[in-house]
Amino acid sequence: MVLSFLLNLFFYVSGLSQKASLLLASGVMATSYFISNHLIDLTNATSILYIEWAIYDLLTIAFIVIIHKCFSLTYSCAVKYVFAGLTINILLFLSLYTDLVLLGKPEHWWFWDFFSVGINTIDIIIVCVLIVNRDFLWLVRLQHKIFRTSATQ
Repeated sequence: MVLSFLLNLFFYVSGLSQKASLLLASGVMATSYFISNHLIDLTNATSILYIEWAIYDLLTIAFIVIIHKCFSLTYSCAVKYVFAGLTINILLFLSLYTDLVLLGKPEHWWFWDFFSVGINTIDIIIVCVLIVNRDFLWLVRLQHKIFRTSATQ
């Protein structure tokens, strides 16, 4: 995340890209991931850690929305991917917490593997989209199609 922010900062300062939305989103993401990884003690980690990570992701979404409102910015393609990715991460964190704590399933099963692959895949997609700022999974196109269809009905 830090490298995507530094790259976007370089592009912004050098004039190659003037997308403030992209720069601010990558800065918030880098800060959020830095704080969440360095303020949590993983040596004494418990199942509550998944709730903490879900809260960090929720606060990250809220902070990106607030910054965009304060500066009257339109959401870039990358920001929409960040929102989608962080929302999926939140759902995965809450699902694993529910599995471990509320349902009390301590034995390994397929969902734990799905969780691990899912979280890492989403993070890689977020980093990639913060660098290229392209709708390579057609999520934004799908969003426009869904909301345009529902608005006309």
